[in-house]
Amino acid sequence: MDKPSFVVRLADLERGAKEVTFTLNEDWLRQALSDAQAEPLEPGRATLELMKNDHVVLVRGRAQVKITVPCVVTLDPVPLDLRPEIFLELEREPEPVRVRPGTKADPQAAGGKSPDQKKTAKRGPERRAKRAKEDPELTAEEAAHDTFKGEEIVLDGFLREFILLEIPPYPRRSDLPSPEESISSRPLADPKAEAKTLDPRLAPLLGIASRLKGSAK
Repeated sequence: MDKPSFVVRLADLERGAKEVTFTLNEDWLRQALSDAQAEPLEPGRATLELMKNDHVVLVRGRAQVKITVPCVVTLDPVPLDLRPEIFLELEREPEPVRVRPGTKADPQAAGGKSPDQKKTAKRGPERRAKRAKEDPELTAEEAAHDTFKGEEIVLDGFLREFILLEIPPYPRRSDLPSPEESISSRPLADPKAEAKTLDPRLAPLLGIASRLKGSAK
């Protein structure tokens, strides 16, 4: 997705909170969720409220998407009705420090990164989701913290992330038994049936065991 589809200008938030409703068309959903092999059933929708509080932009709302994903057992399409809640706390990404090439202040001359580059290297929707998974003790506020660039809030990547996180890791058809049910419903072996399938050479030993058992009564 080279060109963003869902953008809110920072200037529009100067006069107060702004509510927006975006239509997530099927082409956008198909491309955004291609990693999950998801197919949209219809256009989705995202209703969001954005509010600027000093240097922080708060984003709250909900998306609704109906898709299918392959069943992990049969590969048949499994329908999903996803309604992820969205919460973001965004700060403007710092502008890179401009220095003359070749000077001591130039981090590239030393083969390193500028402080701003180091600060923002771990940001972004995908990296934030990975960080939340690696550290499950993060609070919701910490997990939702990220950055935006320039004078626009581009929401495409964030919407994609929240939808992907709602897709179960191992989707199964609803009519299939769970792995636990499959194990518990497996019939127990019949001892008599096992005896019938014993090697004929063991029959004398089986007869001796039966007589000993009878004499012990």
